Amino acid sequence: MKQFKFIILFGFLLIFSSSLFAQKVDEYEMHQLRAISKLDKFGVYVWDFEGDKWNKKISEPEVQKFVQKALKGAGIKTVDFSDARTLEGAPNLEVSIKVDEKAKSGLFAYSVIMRFIQDAKLIRNNVLNYGAITWERDDVGFTTKEDLDLELKISINSLIDEFILDYKKVN
Repeated sequence: MKQFKFIILFGFLLIFSSSLFAQKVDEYEMHQLRAISKLDKFGVYVWDFEGDKWNKKISEPEVQKFVQKALKGAGIKTVDFSDARTLEGAPNLEVSIKVDEKAKSGLFAYSVIMRFIQDAKLIRNNVLNYGAITWERDDVGFTTKEDLDLELKISINSLIDEFILDYKKVN
C-alpha cells in the first residue's frame, strides 16, 4: 500500500514537472521567434551551391523560385533580394547548399542551411547595423549521386515547412 502511494505521488510529480518544463521550452522558443514577427515581407536569396559538381539537375534560381512559391502558397509575401535591402532591417531568408563526394565512393554528403538574416544593432555600438542570423535550421545527410537531387529537394521542402510553421506562430 505504501509503495502504491509512492508510485502515485511520483507519477503526479513527473507529470507536473514535465508540464512545467514544456512551458519553459515554449516560452524560450517564442522568445526566439519574436525576431521573425511583424514582418510584412522579406527577401529570399539562394547562395551558390558549393562543393563537388554532380551534374545537378536543380539550380539556384529553381530553388529560389520553389522557396518563394512555397512562401506565397502559405500567404507570406517575398520580394527580390535587392529590394529587401531597402526594407527596414533588410530581412532575408537565405538558403545555402553544400555537397561533397566522399573519397570518390559515389556517396555524397550534403548540407542544406536555411537562415533568416536581418540587420541588428549592438548595444555597445548602436551606430552601425550588423547582419544577424535570427532564425536558422539545417539538414545534413548522405546519398548516392542518383538520389542527390531528390534528397536536396526533400531537405529544402522540410526546412521551408519548418520556417512557415515558425513564422505563422508569431505572425
